[in-house]
Amino acid sequence: MAGQVQSKGFRAALGQFATGVTVVTTRTAAGERIGLTANSFNSASLDPPMVLWSLKNDSQNFGVFAAASHFAVNVLAADQVEVSQRFSRSVEDRFSGLECSEGIGGLPLIAGCAATFQCRNVHRYSGGDHAIFVGEVLEFEVSERTALVFHRGDYTVTLPRSTAVAGDEIAGGYVDDFLLPLLARAYRLFGLPFYEHLNERGIPRDEWRVLATLSDQSCTRDELGWIIRMPGEVLDSTIASLRRRGLIADAGPRPEGGALKLVCTPAGSRRVIELLAVAKAREADVLSDLPELEQQDFKRMLRSMISRLAGSERPR
Repeated sequence: MAGQVQSKGFRAALGQFATGVTVVTTRTAAGERIGLTANSFNSASLDPPMVLWSLKNDSQNFGVFAAASHFAVNVLAADQVEVSQRFSRSVEDRFSGLECSEGIGGLPLIAGCAATFQCRNVHRYSGGDHAIFVGEVLEFEVSERTALVFHRGDYTVTLPRSTAVAGDEIAGGYVDDFLLPLLARAYRLFGLPFYEHLNERGIPRDEWRVLATLSDQSCTRDELGWIIRMPGEVLDSTIASLRRRGLIADAGPRPEGGALKLVCTPAGSRRVIELLAVAKAREADVLSDLPELEQQDFKRMLRSMISRLAGSERPR
């Protein structure tokens, strides 16, 4: 029991060390493509260029890699979580439907990776319950894609730590390092061009917020207030204005003991569709340089923060 606890603790401690995620590939003597996920990859030497990775002694693919003359290390990009999961599960053909090219000796090279290393299998050393494979790098490719990272038992990505100070920013001070001004500046830079478009169309910002919220869901008045955090009197006057102009309406009869829900009318939906397209285009333009995984992580962090600050209980 003590050994088991120590083993778990040791694994948790190792998990604090962030690593990249790779898929190591090779071919059997019969030409079958073999690949597995590994985060034990590391550099071994610059001159000559050599890398290493490790594999459990009881792996079903141990014999294949031990006998292989070459192997390739595919360093996965941030949007290749599915690839990592695919090569860590027991499936009939891990390469099925996956875009690959052929490298030295037919080595499978996975498309879209942050980097690839084609290696000659030169050394193998015993390391406890693992074997350490050392490869001489014969060819490599590198892209500008953000690499996938594994930390504390889950996938994540890295963000560059900027040391530049721009304009009136004070590195490490209130403006540069405190959440409130960062959020405020991001809001201005992200939102103001879109809100200028709303003004040109003669659409008040509060009306847009209500219409956009109701465009794909029905909400009670209190739910609307919880989602968009609008002062009660402003929300009530906005709802009344949109009702009068036929842009929103009741979703149906009041449920017993419940509150009426509001929905966009067809006229309201037509009004908001074009603006949603503009808003999505603005979002896509701003986030275009971020890999999809980073975008989703960013939104998930914001949703988590909003939930914690607003309370997780949504009114009904």
